[in-house]
Amino acid sequence: MGNLADRAQGRWREILPALGIDAKALVNKHGPCPVCGGKDRFRFDDKNGSGSWICNQGHGGEHDKAAGSAGNGVSLVMDFKQCSFPEAARLIEGIVGKADNDRPPSMPVVDEEQAARERYQQTIALWRSGIAIRSGDPADLYLRSRVGPYRPTRALRLIPETVFAGRSMPALLSAFVDVHGELCGVQRTFLTADGQKAKGIEAPRWNTGTLPEGGAIRLASHDNTLGIAEGVETALSATALYGVPCWAALNAGRLEAWEPPEGVRNIVVFGDADLNYRGQQAAFNLAHRLSRKVQGKPELVVQVAIPEELATDWNDVLRKSGQRAA
Repeated sequence: MGNLADRAQGRWREILPALGIDAKALVNKHGPCPVCGGKDRFRFDDKNGSGSWICNQGHGGEHDKAAGSAGNGVSLVMDFKQCSFPEAARLIEGIVGKADNDRPPSMPVVDEEQAARERYQQTIALWRSGIAIRSGDPADLYLRSRVGPYRPTRALRLIPETVFAGRSMPALLSAFVDVHGELCGVQRTFLTADGQKAKGIEAPRWNTGTLPEGGAIRLASHDNTLGIAEGVETALSATALYGVPCWAALNAGRLEAWEPPEGVRNIVVFGDADLNYRGQQAAFNLAHRLSRKVQGKPELVVQVAIPEELATDWNDVLRKSGQRAA
């Protein structure tokens, strides 16, 4: 943002409330997220006056990085207002002001097509840097500790070494594809060498690329029956419990926007039992939308499965059942 960024530096606690963001959220401790509504996942650390923030829940909006969103003051305005970069710049300029009021705001020149191409190339490069998961490697140990025995899938890979927040570590890679099956995003779950979640990281999962509505991580092949869940581990757990091939949409917002592939006649929506009922809402919204699309025709049957206990998902159910033992 050039000069505008310099003038906004250190003033985000003035700028953001003026644009409608609750000033109570702009503190350096976990609390409610002004975008996704999560109760304790958001922190505004404002490093070097940049307006930096992190939301471990993920926003679920157009600019969301899903599990583990983060950014600066500009990206927070974009997410909160659901607007483009130039529009966010205009809004911020309106608050910061300029000495010469007669001059129009200087707008950044953004080559959005070039930026999209670069994101895509980064995504492809990240995925290609991964290798097939093998017995005993960090990704295999992690998955077995979470879901027990699992079927190998081309949607998951191991990257033996990746750098995040100045640290080098292995990670589980999950391929997010669009409705046409084209790779467009990769989620990294950061691990230790012995297959545990990496500790001391603000966002244990991070996404590269884009996560378009309707897409998913296609964890299994299918015939006419297919399940859909939020997280990868939740989807694998649903398969372990019920034998239903299941894909992962990554979060509630993308779950309710998911589009089933051609040929599927039976859909099971494995929703999360969230305390705020967001997971349940997303599951039933998806079921309602898919049921309406067929206009009462019998060839598509949609079921919803929700854990009985609040604040749990299907991975919790699997782990409590003991079925994950290898």
